[in-house]
Amino acid sequence: MSIERLKTGFNWPRATCLLFALAPALLAYGQEGQYRSKIRIDPAGDVSQGEGLSIEELERQISSITDSYAKSSAGRHLARHFVEQGEYTRAIEYYQQALTARGLSDIANREMLRELAQVYLLNKNYADAAATLERVLRIKLVPEVTDYLLLAQAYYRMGNLVQVVAALDPVREQGLTLDISQQRQALALYYQAGAYAQCEWLLRQLLSAEPDNPENWHQLAAVYLQQGKKKQALDQLMLAWKKSVPFRERDIVLLVDLQAVNGNPYGAAVILDGALTGKTVQANGLNYRKLFQYWLQARENERASAALVQAARLSGDIELYLYLAQLQMEQEAWQPMYQTMLAACESQLPARHVGRANLLLGISQLKTGDAPSARRSFINATLIGGVGAQAGKWLEFMQAEPPTDAETRGIVGVCHGAGDKQVAADEFSASGGASPVKPASRTASQAAPVVATKTVPPLKFFYQEYRGPLAQLATEANSLARAMGVSLVKAGGSVDGALQIIAVGEGEEGILQLGFPYRGSPRGGGKYKTLVTTAFKCAYLIIEGDGGSLPRRWADFLVDLEKAGYTPGDQRRVLLQAGTGGALRLELQVGIE
Repeated sequence: MSIERLKTGFNWPRATCLLFALAPALLAYGQEGQYRSKIRIDPAGDVSQGEGLSIEELERQISSITDSYAKSSAGRHLARHFVEQGEYTRAIEYYQQALTARGLSDIANREMLRELAQVYLLNKNYADAAATLERVLRIKLVPEVTDYLLLAQAYYRMGNLVQVVAALDPVREQGLTLDISQQRQALALYYQAGAYAQCEWLLRQLLSAEPDNPENWHQLAAVYLQQGKKKQALDQLMLAWKKSVPFRERDIVLLVDLQAVNGNPYGAAVILDGALTGKTVQANGLNYRKLFQYWLQARENERASAALVQAARLSGDIELYLYLAQLQMEQEAWQPMYQTMLAACESQLPARHVGRANLLLGISQLKTGDAPSARRSFINATLIGGVGAQAGKWLEFMQAEPPTDAETRGIVGVCHGAGDKQVAADEFSASGGASPVKPASRTASQAAPVVATKTVPPLKFFYQEYRGPLAQLATEANSLARAMGVSLVKAGGSVDGALQIIAVGEGEEGILQLGFPYRGSPRGGGKYKTLVTTAFKCAYLIIEGDGGSLPRRWADFLVDLEKAGYTPGDQRRVLLQAGTGGALRLELQVGIE
C-alpha cells in the first residue's frame, strides 16, 4: 500500500482527532493416597465354634472359647468384620486376641500380622505398625516385597528416613522382584529419604520396562542432578531429546540450562531458540533474556541483540532496554540504538535510570546527526548523579555551548522521571526553556528520519464491527466499550489491555473492529466476536495532549515513514490509553513490510 493511499483512503487524522473526544475508558509420587494399601480380607472361613453365630453372639462367647484354633479363628473373623465397618480400635483388639491364642499356623499368623499392620497404618498408629511388620519379617518364611514397602511407609510416616532406607534395601539384597507399581512406591520412598543412588537403580529398571514413559527419562535426569551428576543428567536428556521423548516446557528449560552449564551455550541457544519459535516454551521476557545470555556467551552478537530486543519488549524491563542500547552502541548500530531509547523512555523512568538513559539517548542522537537534541540530553545527564562526568565529556567532545541557567534548572526531554518535564521525541529539538534549540536541518549526509518500529505479538481480541460514521463513533465509543467489557466478563474472559481499533478495508466505508485484548477463553456471540491476530510489524507514533496538532503530526509521520524506506502494509491500528494527568494518549500503528 502506498503512502498516498494511507493519506487519502481511510481518514486517519480525522479519525484520531475525533478519538480525543473520548473519555479514557507438582519427581513426585509422595502423595499420601498411593501408599495406602487396601487390606486384603478373604471371605470368612471356618470359625469352628463361631460359625453361624451373629457378630454380637460371637463377641459374647469368644472369651469362653477354650480351643486355641477356634479362638484365633473367631478373633480374626471379628477383626475383619470391624475393619470393614471402619472401627479400627476394636479390629486391633480382636487381631491381638487371635494372635495371642496361637491357634493358627505361621503362614496364617503372618497374614494376620500384615492385616494388623495395615490397620495400624489406617489408624495412624505408625510406631505399632512398624513393630508389627518387624514381627512379620522375623517369621522364618520367605518375605514378600509388600512387607518391606509397608515397613518403609510406617517409618516414613514417623519421619525416620534412615529407617525408611534400611527397610527397603533388603529388597534388592535378597533379589526380590518388584512389579511396576511396587517399583514406583519404592522410588517415591527412596526419593523422600534422599537415597538417590537407589532411586537411580530403580529408574533404570523402570526405563527398561517402560521405555516410552517420558516420566522415567526426566526423573532419572532429576536424580542425577540431585547427586551433582550434571554431565550424566545432560546425556540422559539429550538422548531423550534425540529419541523424541515428550518434553514439557520445564524439561526443555532444564535441558537448555544443562547445555550451558556443561560448556555449550551455543547448543543451549539453538534448542531454546527452536523451542521459542515452535511455541513449546512461552515467548516471555524471561525466556528471551535467557536466550540473549546464551547467544552472547556463544559470541553470536547479532542473534544476542535480536533476543534482547524481544526480552526488553516483552518484559518492559528498563534495565534490558539500557543494556540493549549499550550493546547497539558497541556495534555502532546508531539508528536502532535511538529507537531502543525511544522505547525505553516511552513511559516515566525510575529515578535511578534517568541519568544513564539521557546519556545513551544523547549518544544515539549525536550519532544520527541531531546534535542540538544530543546537547540537551547530555545536559540532562549532568543534572543527576552517576553519569554526569561522562555526559560532560561528551559535551566537550561535541564542543557544545555551555548550558543556560534555564537548562540547569531541571530535566526536560524524552527520558524523564517523576519530577521532570516530558517532551515528545518529535518536539524534543524545539525544547529547552529560555534558550530554545532549533532542529538541525537535514543534509544529504545525515541519517534518514527516525521512525520507531516494533513487532506487536499475536493478540487475542474481543471485538465488534463498527460501520457507522467516524463522528458517530466519537460519541458512541464510551458506551460501546462499557457494554463490551461487561459482555467479555460474562462470556468468561477479562480485559487485558487498552481499547483499540483495527481498520479493515479502505475509505470511509471501511469496517472498523473496536475491541479489547482479552485473557481467558470467552465465547463470541451475537454482535461480539473473537479472533487471534498474527504478529504485527508496524511503525508507530504516540500522541498525548490535545488533538489540535494531530493532522500535522500524522502527515509528518507518514512522510517520515516513506523517507525512511518503509513500505506500508494494509493494516492500521489505534490504541486508546490513559496518559499523564488523565489526558487521552493515542498510539497510531501502521503495518510495514
